[in-house]
Amino acid sequence: MKKNAALCFAFMVALGVFGAVYEGIETDVSALPADKAFIGRLVRSRVWDRIMPKTYETNANLKVSFVIDASLGGENAVVTVKDGKAVVRGARFRALVAGAGVMMRSMRFSENGFSLDDGEYRFAPRTKFRQVYFARHYENWYNRASTDEVVRYFEDMMLWGMNALHDPLAFPVVNAKSDEGERAAFLATSKALSLRVDQFDVDLTIAGGGNLGPRNMPAKYRSQCHYKGKGSTAFNVCPERPGALKYLLDIRRDHNRQCKGYNITGCRYMPYDEGGCRCEKCYPWGGNGYIRLIEKLRDMNEELNPNMKHIVSTWFFDKDDWKAFYAYLEKQDWIDYIMVGGAGGNAVGGVIPKYIVEHPVPKNIPVITFPEISMYGRFPWGGTAANPLPARFEEQCRISAKAGVMGFQLYSEGIYEDLNKIIINALSIDPERTAASVLAEYANWEFPGADPADFVPFVNMLEDIYSTRIKGRTGLGAVCVFIYLRDADKAELDRRAAVAAKALALAKKMDGDILPRCRHNWRWRLLYLRAVIDESIYRTRDIRNPEAVAAYAELMDIYHGQRQSIGLYEGLWGGFTLPPMMEAKRFRDAAEEFLKKETK
Repeated sequence: MKKNAALCFAFMVALGVFGAVYEGIETDVSALPADKAFIGRLVRSRVWDRIMPKTYETNANLKVSFVIDASLGGENAVVTVKDGKAVVRGARFRALVAGAGVMMRSMRFSENGFSLDDGEYRFAPRTKFRQVYFARHYENWYNRASTDEVVRYFEDMMLWGMNALHDPLAFPVVNAKSDEGERAAFLATSKALSLRVDQFDVDLTIAGGGNLGPRNMPAKYRSQCHYKGKGSTAFNVCPERPGALKYLLDIRRDHNRQCKGYNITGCRYMPYDEGGCRCEKCYPWGGNGYIRLIEKLRDMNEELNPNMKHIVSTWFFDKDDWKAFYAYLEKQDWIDYIMVGGAGGNAVGGVIPKYIVEHPVPKNIPVITFPEISMYGRFPWGGTAANPLPARFEEQCRISAKAGVMGFQLYSEGIYEDLNKIIINALSIDPERTAASVLAEYANWEFPGADPADFVPFVNMLEDIYSTRIKGRTGLGAVCVFIYLRDADKAELDRRAAVAAKALALAKKMDGDILPRCRHNWRWRLLYLRAVIDESIYRTRDIRNPEAVAAYAELMDIYHGQRQSIGLYEGLWGGFTLPPMMEAKRFRDAAEEFLKKETK
């Protein structure tokens, strides 16, 4: 009996049908190379996170063996379960890891052990490129969590079937310019991640370089024609100024020197945010100055890996950029992927630019997306805990599948959008799935004991009351959490308050149902705290009511946010992933200024 794991699980839940109850798990890695044997320990540890085995050797254990079987092809994996034995086979090691994840998420845990139905479970991804980008800057979780925490989180993503990581690597630490100790810690995490990437047989990409310069760059190289409204902080270098191109190439040469020894398989180039120059020699940047610069950077990057894949982003491209870029695509032969996103103007569903929908990409170059999972809907993002948006991302994944995209790179500012990562990844692997089936699978694995039939509507409620956009108003002012209560009318606030109360009631029920061993994991706490915060804010109309403030304190601990909060008190840049524990004047002033302009 062959089974799609998610559909199989939903069927078993509906009928209450599960296989034998196991008290523990044993693993056999004898068929694997020695450097891949760790998969046995990894699987055992994840299962033991959810149950306490009675003994290490018992006839009631599930016995799992692992085999690499190239005949499966691609990244396919098959798990066969029968009579207390499971065999996980994968076409390559990354597929084996994904198959192990499918097997574990098909388990149903109880206080006495777990059940796993006999049968066959498959992993057969439809998309080739499934990447997460740990944006380690602005003192967010990735920058402040321990190396072990970040590496474990990477492992979790790969168990869900992602196959690539994007890491800043030798990129300067934004808030640690003069602190060598912090820079060393940052690079230590990068080193650990790169080693784990190698072990997991997945791809590692880095930033390929651009025209962003350091804040202490010589004034003579600085572009005087930077783009406003495209994420520019005006610290961009004009490559056409005398000596400026050599300056940029020297920066890149030094960067690549620090990356020696890493198994880097690809580079991604960004035109804007940061970057860009509007001078007459560079304009239009996206199809002129940008491509001439990255051609030179490409040659330097290939010294790291002659088989380097090159991902060229079109982030914030306008019509002039697109036209010039398309003309260039007809002539080039080195771009492996084009990365597109919704920023910078018209996009279908906020994910696929209308230009490429209306104009086929020259030479059928594969397209990947850059979904916005972190910053949509509220500000500061992450400030009110988890931000699951299943309906939004199900729609975007449908649009992406119809457009024939080859995958995604998820820009992540923290762990508060963990569920958004999982939804996009799962629906890219199998476009025929629904977001509801992914939520049920997530609940079964991460919150054993809770009823997925409670979890699905709970998350949908959180999405319903998350976005604070009001009809006719967009941008920072409309979504700023510091002022959003004033932007909605009373009837809408009353409706949201009622939804928030129902969501909190479901959260409390699930909190009692989740197995004690799993009740305090950060994934559940971020969702539970979100329900507490929303209910208290909509009920009291006060974002700093006592219940919310108590929840913010726990968020600070989960996010490792103490350093970031000190920076805010001292008036430094940042605070984007922190709860609104203080009156951040610069946030409030920026929102007020936006509203003044918008209402004129």
